[in-house]
Amino acid sequence: MRPSSSPQVLLGVALVSIVATGCSGWVGYGNTYYKRRETSVAHEATYSFGNPGSAWRPLSQKGTQVAWYNDGLDAVIVLDSQCEMHGDSSLEQFTDHLRIDFREWEVLSQDKVSLVQRDAVHTVVIASIDGVVKTQMEIYVVKKDGCLFDLEYLAPPRSFESGRGDFAKVVKDFTFPTRGG
Repeated sequence: MRPSSSPQVLLGVALVSIVATGCSGWVGYGNTYYKRRETSVAHEATYSFGNPGSAWRPLSQKGTQVAWYNDGLDAVIVLDSQCEMHGDSSLEQFTDHLRIDFREWEVLSQDKVSLVQRDAVHTVVIASIDGVVKTQMEIYVVKKDGCLFDLEYLAPPRSFESGRGDFAKVVKDFTFPTRGG
């Protein structure tokens, strides 16, 4: 029997990768995420991003800043920021920290790119939780002005390539800092 993923499994995988940052709630408008004003989350950043398209519906879930789900692809896009409280690891080490709670983590490619006028690491992996559900991930990790950003796309390997263009739109228009937030 071939294991299959479900929205709950993929969303769980996405949340596993971002819950460690302790941020909560999409409080954005349009294509901008506005950091919350409460002192308990002062470590968030205000940033803008591209729109993945009409097939993606926004998710507003505790533990996420910005997330979308695509029913047809059974895929998730997640954006996250953390300012000042992330330590001083390399971009590769921050990327490796995202593997927490995954039983398997196979890096298919990893290269340095430029994002928001800074060095970034772009990684593609195959991961699984409990060795059962395989998930393919594309990840960008970048640090700028004291803030760490993770931009992630997660999908079953069978539909991964079909959603990469939508994720590329989100990444292409990623902007930080954003004025007026």
